[in-house]
Amino acid sequence: MSKRNKKYKGPKAPKRPESFHNFVDCLKWLKKSVYVVVRGRKTIIDEKEGINWITLGTGFIAAPNRFLTAGHVINDTEKGKLFKHQEGDKYYLLRHDDDDQWHYRIFEPKLNQEIFVYQDIDLAVIYLDEEFYKNGDKIYADKNDFIRISKDFLPIGTEVGVLGYPLSKLEFEDRDLNKPRIGNVLLRTDNGVINCRYRTSDKHSVYEFTIAFNPGNSGGPIFDVKTGRVVSIVKGYRSSQINTKEVPISEEGLKQLKIYKKKAFIEVLHATYSLGFATPSFLKVLKQHAIIN
Repeated sequence: MSKRNKKYKGPKAPKRPESFHNFVDCLKWLKKSVYVVVRGRKTIIDEKEGINWITLGTGFIAAPNRFLTAGHVINDTEKGKLFKHQEGDKYYLLRHDDDDQWHYRIFEPKLNQEIFVYQDIDLAVIYLDEEFYKNGDKIYADKNDFIRISKDFLPIGTEVGVLGYPLSKLEFEDRDLNKPRIGNVLLRTDNGVINCRYRTSDKHSVYEFTIAFNPGNSGGPIFDVKTGRVVSIVKGYRSSQINTKEVPISEEGLKQLKIYKKKAFIEVLHATYSLGFATPSFLKVLKQHAIIN
């Protein structure tokens, strides 16, 4: 079932611009296509069969009936089977923006039929059904609201932005799936630049960004601010230790600490780089799923 707080009435929506004057103008168009990804799995709750919902990350509509997220959002091999897709899993896609516009859809995709995972490039493709967009004469989302994909590499220094649902947790009133507590699901953004690009294989390239990623950003779009086209998908970050030193604690400081009684602590500084695969690494898969020509 899908829902949004306002039913569309009136003329056809204006055509999406090919370029944008500024970051805010770009966000007004792109935020319509970004959703939090939540997985539901059958379990026993209070001695009754129920569904345990786990917020996994972010994703976005990349073409009509096509949704993209990071591969590790669907199958995180490092976290065990709880974070790996299983037969019978349900998915709850929900968006909620700063204009208080919201929409959701619950469905049960089958692996390699409606949901496809490509671990080597950390990409997952989900097929959206027609009820994601409408039910009868009720329209919930416009099929033209999707984020285009860049087929080309961009130079370092290109201004980029990110959209996602970090630090969000989807909950429901009275355990009713039709009553999501949308106030706990907030769309967040940040911007920076591409600061590096390098190859990890003959076919795959990675960007590094000056953007802060937090848990829940994974799978979100990283886009060129001028064109609004996706250049990468949030993968994670790489941290390098650059300095370690022992820092003394004053007597006054020790008095304020209830448990820690040592007179010094180790301070470690890290250089942290946010990263994601460059979209040219995805082109073969995107063509396979009719996301690009």
